[in-house]
Amino acid sequence: MRTTQEKIQPLSWVEIDLRAIARNLKELRRLAARNETRGPSDGRWKRMEILAVIKADAYGHGSREVGLLLEARGVGFFGVSDIAEGISLREAGIKKPMLLLEAALPSLAPYILDYDLIPTVNSLALASSFNRYARRVRKRMRIHIKVDTGMGRLGVWHEEAFEFIKRVNQFKHLTIHGLYTHFPSADTDKGFTRQQLDIFYALIQRLDQEGLVISYIHAANSMGLAGYQTRVLNLARPGLMLYGLHPAPEVRNDVRLQPAMSVKSRIIYLKKVKKGRSISYGRTFIAGRDMTVATLPLGYNDGYLRGFSGKASVLVEGIRCPVIGRVTMDQIMVDVSKVVLSGSRTKHSLRLGLPVTILGSQKDQTISADELARHGETINYEIVCLLGNRLPRVYKK
Repeated sequence: MRTTQEKIQPLSWVEIDLRAIARNLKELRRLAARNETRGPSDGRWKRMEILAVIKADAYGHGSREVGLLLEARGVGFFGVSDIAEGISLREAGIKKPMLLLEAALPSLAPYILDYDLIPTVNSLALASSFNRYARRVRKRMRIHIKVDTGMGRLGVWHEEAFEFIKRVNQFKHLTIHGLYTHFPSADTDKGFTRQQLDIFYALIQRLDQEGLVISYIHAANSMGLAGYQTRVLNLARPGLMLYGLHPAPEVRNDVRLQPAMSVKSRIIYLKKVKKGRSISYGRTFIAGRDMTVATLPLGYNDGYLRGFSGKASVLVEGIRCPVIGRVTMDQIMVDVSKVVLSGSRTKHSLRLGLPVTILGSQKDQTISADELARHGETINYEIVCLLGNRLPRVYKK
């Protein structure tokens, strides 16, 4: 039986189109197939598989629903930030290998093994601790090693990686299941990114010559997969593109994606505003003419950035209506005068409860995450994470 709270229709909400995510996966598999290369039959050289990054609650899209969808579509690997995310997805029924992209602590080894998660190892002390626990419970623990080729965040420096991997390989209760690196500027500095790939390739060749063949080699995030031809990678780990967003403008023509997230709200108040009156905090907006203003129940508490003030627009009856005055914690004000003037030509009159599109398409108009990112001086990743993680979600299956 639903609670009273569940029966009340939200005034602002997020819609997630799972069909769009399924279509985007198909496109990513096309890109992965394009990156496949033939190599020695040493057990590692196989078709490029997809490791779906569903951390940060699938970038605000809902990791449980997205994960179950992708597993049903044959995705064989998942990437999450930490153990809490991994446990949540295991309890949701996702069974495929799951890589922890953040570093773990030695004390978390029991949870990693119990929930069959794969930790990232960046130090000998951590490897030794994991090996010690796995030996005590008579199990083997799969691990991935991260090599820092220029990100400067997690990972053993590439100059030290060869000796580090050899040392870790000596731990009898650890299996080096994968080796990876990360691109900090694949969208802005192709020269540096290719240099990273060359460094990574050289390490892999050296390991191969030593007879140390690691099953999965990965580096390509969304931009890496879309913008670079690779030689030895057999696992791609896209995140952003799964959700229909492009990592850079130059890949739009080559990669066909459909955004999965849209954000909706409803008009909760309509007011006639005379010329000369002010709107919202700080009186940053003064009406230059008589106008009609709508109030929407959405604000920076919901992830709608204060930086959108006086810059962003929303869609009302397919008409772009500017956000006026400062975005407040729970509400924004919108100039809907154009809708009033065109009212005789629209199917619905302007009214309380009328749906408004904050992000997404309405009729022939679209407000994209990239557009909002420009207004907020940020990136499309942040837009979907903020809006998707705070508002109630409705799934279209």
